[in-house]
Amino acid sequence: VSEDLSERFLFRIIPGMNTPKWARGAVFYQIFVDCFFCGNTKKDRSYINMEWGALPTPKSFAGGDLCGIIEKLDYLKDLGITAIYLTPIFRSISNHKYDTMDYMQIDPQFGTKEEFGELVRMAHAHGIRIVLDAVFNHCSMQMQQFCDVMEKGAESPYYDWFLIDGAYPVPSRANYECFAECTYMPKLDTANREVQEYLIGIACYWIREYGIDGWRLDVSDEVSHVFWRRFREAVKKEKADAVIIGENWHDAYPYLRGDQYDSIMNYAFTKACLDYFARKTFDAKQMAEKLSSNLMRNMEPVNRMMLNLLDSHDTHRFYSEVGENPDRLLAALALEMVFPGAPCIYYGTEICTPGGYDPDSRRCFDWEKVHTDTDVRKKLTELTHIRSCTAITDGNVELAAENGMLCEAEGRGRGRIAVHQYDGGAEAAGTLPESGQQGAFCSPGIGSSGSW
Repeated sequence: VSEDLSERFLFRIIPGMNTPKWARGAVFYQIFVDCFFCGNTKKDRSYINMEWGALPTPKSFAGGDLCGIIEKLDYLKDLGITAIYLTPIFRSISNHKYDTMDYMQIDPQFGTKEEFGELVRMAHAHGIRIVLDAVFNHCSMQMQQFCDVMEKGAESPYYDWFLIDGAYPVPSRANYECFAECTYMPKLDTANREVQEYLIGIACYWIREYGIDGWRLDVSDEVSHVFWRRFREAVKKEKADAVIIGENWHDAYPYLRGDQYDSIMNYAFTKACLDYFARKTFDAKQMAEKLSSNLMRNMEPVNRMMLNLLDSHDTHRFYSEVGENPDRLLAALALEMVFPGAPCIYYGTEICTPGGYDPDSRRCFDWEKVHTDTDVRKKLTELTHIRSCTAITDGNVELAAENGMLCEAEGRGRGRIAVHQYDGGAEAAGTLPESGQQGAFCSPGIGSSGSW
C-alpha cells in the first residue's frame, strides 16, 4: 500500500517558503512610462515625435515621465492601487527601454535619480509600493561593456560576459546570442560569475539607495537558475519583504520552490480569461476546471502571490479582445479581483483603452476620458476596495459551475465572498469577517447594495 501511495503522491517540504505579506492583498497597476502622463513641462522635449493620443509606433516617443506618475498618485490611490509595476526606466535609446545601456542611470527622457527618489517617497506616503523591471537576460549593444567587446574582441575583459561565436561580435552576421533574434539586444551570460555579481549589485543598489519594493524579472525563464538563487538571497538580505516576480509564460514550477521567485506573471490566468470571456471556447464548467487545474500547479503560498493579469504591454488589450464590451471587461475584472493572487491592472484599463498587439497596446492614456467615461472606472474602484477583505486574501477557494454560471467562493471564519460569472456580466455578494457587513455588486450596472 505504501509503495502504491509513493507512486501516486509527491509531498514536498520546502523550508523558508516565505513570501511578502503585503503583496497578497495588493492591487498592482502596470505603467508603460512613455505613454502614461507628461508631468515635467520644462524638460527638453526635442525627442518627442508624436502628438499625445496619436497611435504609437515602434520608434515613437510620447513624452511620459516620472513627474507625470508623481502627479497622478492621488488618482491611483483613489482607484484603489497599492503597488505600481513600472516597465524599464533605465537609460536606453528606445521608447520601451528593454534594451538597457546603463542600469545605474534613469533615462533622461523619464527624469533624474532625484525625481525617481521623490516618486518612491511620495508613493510610499500614499501607501503604494514601487516594483521595477529587471532586464537582466539581455542589454543594449550600446552598453559600455558590449562596446568594449566590439572594439577589442576576445581581448576585452568583458568578452565572456556575452555568448559570441568568434573573436568579435559581428551584428551583420548575428554571431552572438541575442534576444528574439534582435542583434541590438545581445544576451548576457548569466552563468558567468562576474555578470552575476554585476547584476546583483544593480538589484541591491536600487533597493538600498531608493527603497524600491521589488523586481519584475524580464524573460526570466531564459536566465540561469543559479543566478536567480543568488539573486533572491541577495535581494531578500537587502530587503526581506521585497517581491520577486518572474516573467514566465508557462508552468514555472522549477522556479517557484522558495529559492528563486516569489511568483510569476500569471499568463495562464490570462489565457483562461480570454478563452472564457472573449473567445467563448470554455463553458462555465470547463473554466472552473481550468482555473482549478492552474491552482494545483503550485503551493498555496505561491498561488496567493501570483500576479494575475488580463493584459500587458506584451499582449492585445483585453477590452479589444472582448469586442470592446465593458460588461465583459468588468466581469473579467471581478474574477481577477477575487481570484487567489494579486491582480494587476494595465494602465488605461479603467477607461476602456483599446489596442492590438504592441505597440498598439501601448497607447497614450486619454486623461480626458477620466472625466467623461466614468462608469467602468467607478465600478472597478468598487472592486479594488474589496481586496482588503481577508476572505479574499487568505480564504479557501471553491470553483464550480452553477446553473451555467461560473462561481468562485472564498471564505474564512465568518467572511465569505461569492462571484457568479454569466454571459455578459457578473454578480457578487458576501460578508466581511472584520465587520460582519454585507455587500453586493453586479455587472451590468455594478452598484453597491450594501457596504464593503
